[in-house]
Amino acid sequence: MTSRIMIVDDEQAIRESLQGLFEDEEYLVVCAASGEEAIARLRKQAVDCVLLDIWMPGIDGLETLSRIHQYDAGLPVIMMSGHATIDTAVRATRQGAFDFVEKPLSFDRLAILARNAVQKRRLEQENVDLKRKDPLQQSRQELIGDSKAIVEARKLIGRVALSDSPVLILGEHGTGKAVAARLLHASSRRKDHPFVEVNTASVPANHMDSELFGHEKGAFAGALHSQRGRFEMAHQGSMFFDEVTELSLSAQAKVLRVMQERSVQRLGNPSALPCNVRLIAASARDLEKALLDETLREDFYYRLNVVSIRMPALRERQDDLPLLVTTLAKEQARELGGEPVQFTPAVVAELTEYRWPGNVRELRNYIERCHILMPGEEMNSDNMLPPDQAGVQRQPGGHGVVAGDLPEADSFHEAREIFERQFLFQQLEKHEWNISRTAADIGMERSQLHRKIKSFGLVPPQKEMS
Repeated sequence: MTSRIMIVDDEQAIRESLQGLFEDEEYLVVCAASGEEAIARLRKQAVDCVLLDIWMPGIDGLETLSRIHQYDAGLPVIMMSGHATIDTAVRATRQGAFDFVEKPLSFDRLAILARNAVQKRRLEQENVDLKRKDPLQQSRQELIGDSKAIVEARKLIGRVALSDSPVLILGEHGTGKAVAARLLHASSRRKDHPFVEVNTASVPANHMDSELFGHEKGAFAGALHSQRGRFEMAHQGSMFFDEVTELSLSAQAKVLRVMQERSVQRLGNPSALPCNVRLIAASARDLEKALLDETLREDFYYRLNVVSIRMPALRERQDDLPLLVTTLAKEQARELGGEPVQFTPAVVAELTEYRWPGNVRELRNYIERCHILMPGEEMNSDNMLPPDQAGVQRQPGGHGVVAGDLPEADSFHEAREIFERQFLFQQLEKHEWNISRTAADIGMERSQLHRKIKSFGLVPPQKEMS
């Protein structure tokens, strides 16, 4: 993942010099000319490290450090000063500065400090993420909405959860079949035992037997140690086959035998192991057609299809879309940092008119794209990213810069240039091509913004059409 650092210094030459040097090291760089601007930027865009000058007009570096840590206590801040005293360095350290460097700056030392600070930030964030994993994933573990279709689906899941019968969950891609499977397990008597998921499409056919049933050391070439299979792992719990029709006919027969005999054999071991597992399967395919195509065994299908649950498509529950948009925007803000994107009622109404062929998964991807391009901003009818072409930046008169029209990136550097071009165009449009306002809002010097506009060949729509 690319790291983002913020440079806060009232001297333009220092900001531009450090920005160029850190960009050469593949960092994403945000600049601020004052402590006030730095605080405002941090409220909109998360960073991994801050390089902060002490002596600045307005609030000084020490006060800025204090305010930064009020907002984000774990953000590493490296203090910089050309007129430092021992007392100043001690005060900065006591206030929680990551380190202190004197001007003239040694970029080699600064680069090492920044790298260490970013690494510390990452480790701490990973620890926090592990501790709060369940709350962060709340929207991924629930079927959000109050529409009749989703309420009926939740009720059916609750009733079916009380039995131990196999369950077949049907629905288009992205409708929440995996979420429904987890809810079913969490509501069942098996909730304190494992929930084991098998994405059948991701497991090579020649590895499926070993994956499902396990193997002993030496059972086949390359079996250097014994391994438990998924059925063993799921004993007393539930086992979920996502896209069950991707299982080969041979694997279907073996799974059926495990269900009937309630035992499993590792490859290379004739002894049977007890296997008490509730089977939950999901598919986006037309299973009647799969039977006719002979890609699904009849006996396997009828054993699975004791109870079926159909997950409604998003277009069938459009009343849920406003709540979904709000919930997913908050989710992206928690996961990616910054404030949630705000959507005006007019935009939400337009999103409701879209059919969402990829369902909730497509909506989540769309919201993520909005958050990346417009963190903390309000999306209205003028700057809205169309859901069917989320890479399009709208222009007056219907013109736009389309991501799909840009050349494919062969390197990270080229991909970053493509992103920068789209981002700058959108921000210029937002500020009606006022260079000063745009530069101030995105934390960039006017001279640097002019250079970027020239290098990317960006021109206002009216000039483009003339």
